[in-house]
Amino acid sequence: MTIRRQPEDFAVTERPMPAFLAALSPSRSGEAPHAVYELTKRSLATPEATGMFGRAVGVGGGRVDYAGLKDKHARTVQMVSVEPGDGRVPRQVDDRGWSARLLGWSGMPVTAECIEGNRFEIVVRDLSKAACNEMDHRAGLLRSGGSLLVMNYFGAQRFGSARHGQGFIGPRLIKGEFEGALRLAIGTPARKDTGKTRAFTRACARHWGEWQRLATELPRCPERRAIETLAAGGSFAQAFAALPHFTQQMAVEAYQSHIWNATARRLAQRIVGDAAIGELAKMPEGPGRVRPLAALRANDDFGPMLFPPAVAVGEAWPHAHMPVLGPRTELVAPWGVEAAAVLEEEGIRQEDLGIPGFRRPYFGEANRALFVIAEGFEMTPPEQDEMGSPKAHKRTLRFALGRGAYATVVLRALGQ
Repeated sequence: MTIRRQPEDFAVTERPMPAFLAALSPSRSGEAPHAVYELTKRSLATPEATGMFGRAVGVGGGRVDYAGLKDKHARTVQMVSVEPGDGRVPRQVDDRGWSARLLGWSGMPVTAECIEGNRFEIVVRDLSKAACNEMDHRAGLLRSGGSLLVMNYFGAQRFGSARHGQGFIGPRLIKGEFEGALRLAIGTPARKDTGKTRAFTRACARHWGEWQRLATELPRCPERRAIETLAAGGSFAQAFAALPHFTQQMAVEAYQSHIWNATARRLAQRIVGDAAIGELAKMPEGPGRVRPLAALRANDDFGPMLFPPAVAVGEAWPHAHMPVLGPRTELVAPWGVEAAAVLEEEGIRQEDLGIPGFRRPYFGEANRALFVIAEGFEMTPPEQDEMGSPKAHKRTLRFALGRGAYATVVLRALGQ
C-alpha cells in the first residue's frame, strides 16, 4: 500500500466553521481588520507557503495566522489571515507551488477554532488483490452506519522530533539531561532530513563539542542560536532554551502524544477483551468455542496501533475523552488505570512531567476524544494502478475528520 506517490494523491481541504464564513465582511473596517484568504499549496509545508504568501502581500512571513499545519507532500487548501497596516491587499496571488484568493475580512485572525475539521481524498496505490480484500474486511469491521469508527491515535506527523529513531526528547528534559535532549533535537540526523536541516544535523553530529567551529560553519537557521549560546560559554540548558519555542514545545508534545497513544492501545485491548468475554458468555459450551472478537492491528514506527471493531465499542466509548497528561491531571475512570500503567512503564512519575528550571515549554493538559468518526466514508472498487505494475491496483478513499484527527491513522486502521 503506497500513498503520496504524487502530491495530488493526497488532497486535504479545511472545513471552516459555517459561522466564521458567514461573519466575513466584503470590505475592511475597524471591526474587521483581518484579511482572510484561501491558500492552496502543493509540495510545500505550511510554514514555507505562508512565509512566501506573507512576503507577497507585504506583511512578512511571520505575521500570517493559520489554523494548523498541513501536509507537505500533498495538495492542500486552508484558510490564512493577515492584518495589513494600510489595509491594501491583492484579491488573488499566484506563485509557483501555491496560490491564494481573498475570502473576506474578519474581526479575528484565523485560529484552530475557526475550522471544524478537514475533508480528505486519498489515492492508495500499489495494492495487491489480498491487500484490497483486507481493506474491505477492515472497513466492514470498523463501519458504523456510513462512517468508520476509529481509535483516535496521534499520527506519525506528531512525532517529527523523534524521526531519527533514537527515542523521545521529552524523557531527557524531564530528567534534566539537557545535552542529550539538545543532541536529539539538533545533532541526530534523520533519514528524511532535507535541505538546510540535513546539512545542519549532520554537521552537528560530526563536530559535536566543537562549538566555535560549528558557530562559524553552520548554515543560518533559527536552531543555530543554540550552538552560538554554547560557543559563548552557555550551558546546555541555556542552549536548549535558545531553540525556537515551536521546536521546544513540539519535543514536549511529542512525548505527551506517545504516552496518550500507549494508553489508548491498552484501552483498545481492554475494550475488545471485555466485549469478547461478553460474547463468549452467550455462546454454548463446547470444544469449538473460540474468542469471537479481536482488535485490528497496524504497525507503526512509533508503536503499534490497535483498533477495536465497531461492534465491540458499544454506545458509551465513542463519546469518551482522555486528556493528554499534565502533572496535575486526575487519573480517573475509564482510562486512569491504563495511564498509570504506561507511566510506570516509562519509568516516570506523573508529578515529574515538567522541565527543571523551565517555565515553558510545559506539559499542559488537553482533552482529546478517544475515538474519531471518519464521516461519509467512501472507498472506490479496485482498479488498475497506471503508475504501478500490471498487477497493481489503486483505490480512492474519501472521508471527513474533525479537528485534530489524522487521516494517516484511518489508513493504518485499514491496513497500511
